[in-house]
Amino acid sequence: MTTPDPIAALALRDCGPSTPGAPVRDHLPVHLSADARAVCLARLAHGEALYGAPLAIGWEPAPVEAIQEAADLVAYLVAAQAGEGRVRDAVELLNSLMREGARRR
Repeated sequence: MTTPDPIAALALRDCGPSTPGAPVRDHLPVHLSADARAVCLARLAHGEALYGAPLAIGWEPAPVEAIQEAADLVAYLVAAQAGEGRVRDAVELLNSLMREGARRR
């Protein structure tokens, strides 16, 4: 039996619905622009409809999901030819999350 690659396992892990807790929608950062807040709220509502529960503060798999989403962000920005500065910012975010994730493993 082969041992699964831990990075591939991290990248493909299905974390499922959030656990009960204070909804993230009620605790978004105050410095979001009105448009960015609206996008966040729409995404949170979509996730709640899809998974049957709101995203809650303290959800244990959230760091894994953040890594997966940051990896997607890097790929989407490259696909969009977003420019070196934006791609670099996204890469730094992903690298930072990976360093934090490595400390938790």
